[in-house]
Amino acid sequence: MNKSYGILVVLAGPSGAGKTTLAHHLVDTFHSAMFSVSTTTRSLRGSEVDGADYFFGSREEFEKRIEGGYFLEWAEVHGHLYGTSAEWASGQLAAGRSVILDIDVQGALQVKAVFPESVLIFILPASPEVLGDRLINRSTDDSAIILERMKAAAWETGWIGAFDYFIRNDRLEDSVKQVETILQAERNRLVNMPFPNEAMIFEPDSFIGRDYWKNRRIIVTSGPTREPLDEVRFISNRSSGLMGSSMAEAFRDAGSDVLFVTGPACNNSPPGVNTVHIKTASDMLAVLSREVEKADLLVMAAAVSDFKPTSYIHGKMERSGGCDLHMEATPDILATLGKTVENMCPVLAFALEFGEDGEEKALKKMRRKGACAVFLNRGDVSGIGMEATGNEGMIIFEDGSSLTIHRCSKRYAAELVVAAMGRYMKKRTVGE
Repeated sequence: MNKSYGILVVLAGPSGAGKTTLAHHLVDTFHSAMFSVSTTTRSLRGSEVDGADYFFGSREEFEKRIEGGYFLEWAEVHGHLYGTSAEWASGQLAAGRSVILDIDVQGALQVKAVFPESVLIFILPASPEVLGDRLINRSTDDSAIILERMKAAAWETGWIGAFDYFIRNDRLEDSVKQVETILQAERNRLVNMPFPNEAMIFEPDSFIGRDYWKNRRIIVTSGPTREPLDEVRFISNRSSGLMGSSMAEAFRDAGSDVLFVTGPACNNSPPGVNTVHIKTASDMLAVLSREVEKADLLVMAAAVSDFKPTSYIHGKMERSGGCDLHMEATPDILATLGKTVENMCPVLAFALEFGEDGEEKALKKMRRKGACAVFLNRGDVSGIGMEATGNEGMIIFEDGSSLTIHRCSKRYAAELVVAAMGRYMKKRTVGE
């Protein structure tokens, strides 16, 4: 069975809802699940161990980390700061361990904003009366604090629509089954596991070459870029980002160290890769300029907008009849990299073409961009390419050879492209 990547699970809800009990159940039930180790400014107590119970540090250091975007979420509780390290959590997830957070609703929303792939579960008892009874029976708070907690519960419940799942924590035996089912279902999602061997054995020869990419550094660009006209409107390209994320998953499956540079896409970034979010073509160029010399391959799957408005309007442009829109070309990313980067890595380009001369256009693009291969998509064929779940096309190599990819899911197509690129790079290396 394929090993799943870890899932970041956040259990949140009003105080007294029972989220801590359910969080402990997940950790006790799944050997690969663990509690988040928080960073705190409070002093070490008793038998606590730094790095096991908490990561201890000064307030000054904590505040610097807040400014640097170090935390998935953080809060101040009773005069001390607590937070969850994004880097630590990502490391655990990449190693296949699911991280369980038991935090308040506000913290859960912070996590979702920083880490959209996280799974948020909202926990509530059957009624406000049941919640009130639980708070009273805990005998830890006086009546004034309980009243404040009940008021807070009303506010927190207003955010239930921002969560992925809801559990009515009435009967504990039912609730633990539900929370187990949620985690298991998330672990079984295809995006959270390597591509199944069971799917590759039907065409084993087509997947030869994937091993070439093991331990190599790959950059995959994805999604559209957005060129702002004002703070609401923008110029962009049609793209869901699915082919780019599928390519990132395929190289990840092959054992590569993947840097995933993505514009605002419709789908979340895959686990097991390092993600950098960008918006504009210039943003993407800046990231790639810093990274391509350290890479073994750049996969240029992003649908970069070719044009941008010549001026930007702060706020929102008023609608008053018509308007004249003046545009200029965005940076040609591959051409610019080819001129400015001394040790440019090999490139797999993508070409979306219309008309019967699409192959000729793709070849010209490959040569103009200095790429060693290009994947040709037809923009005038329905059901593939832009905003579709499937794809078909042709990967053309600089030596004139090519491979046709018949219609299939984008994830499957990406695995075939990665294997084909591996076979070609092996041949290319021998030739050199």
